[in-house]
Amino acid sequence: MLAFVVWSSAFAIAPLLLMSLALEGAGADWQALLSAGGDAWAAVAWQVLGNALFGFAVWSWLLARYDAAIVTPYALLVPIFGMGSSALFLGEPLPAWKLYAAAMVIGGIVLITLVPVWRNQRSRGA
Repeated sequence: MLAFVVWSSAFAIAPLLLMSLALEGAGADWQALLSAGGDAWAAVAWQVLGNALFGFAVWSWLLARYDAAIVTPYALLVPIFGMGSSALFLGEPLPAWKLYAAAMVIGGIVLITLVPVWRNQRSRGA
């Protein structure tokens, strides 16, 4: 599965490059590449290695071992980790509505994953 993600990502390069050239022009693209600092290239490396490759490798490993119905609800935690990371590392505000939204998502995941387990245990005991 990881090889599929890598190859499918490689095919996206040409259309994205063409769109960038059409919408912004070659001068803007070239200037962006030349003026990108170390922090920009570190962010690109993190997106490629940390998020894409590691994330899809773990996702495919989980799907190979567990049913998709068990693994998939946990994908809803991705935005919550994103909000928490941006608050922790970048100092972005974390207002109450975001905390309520995160609590609702976590509560939904608990219901989706634990209620069927509770029902199965209860039906065996009855």
